Amino acid sequence: MPDYLATLPEPLRVRSGHGNSHTFLTHEFISALADGREPTVNLYEALAMTVPGIVAMESSLKVGEQLAVPTFDKA
Repeated sequence: MPDYLATLPEPLRVRSGHGNSHTFLTHEFISALADGREPTVNLYEALAMTVPGIVAMESSLKVGEQLAVPTFDKA
């Protein structure tokens, strides 16, 4: 199996959660900023992946109350 961490700059070659995806997402985001381009995972995709988890946590704190999950679509 390839060592994908070796493809990253030395300071980012650390193990992280979710199969080390955090490190690769961080590298991609910073590279996109430095290169003046849109990151592979854009703002709207990031919100679509993050907001449901935040709402789920809030729901669990309210004993499973059903809560609406807002959407953030590109205007």
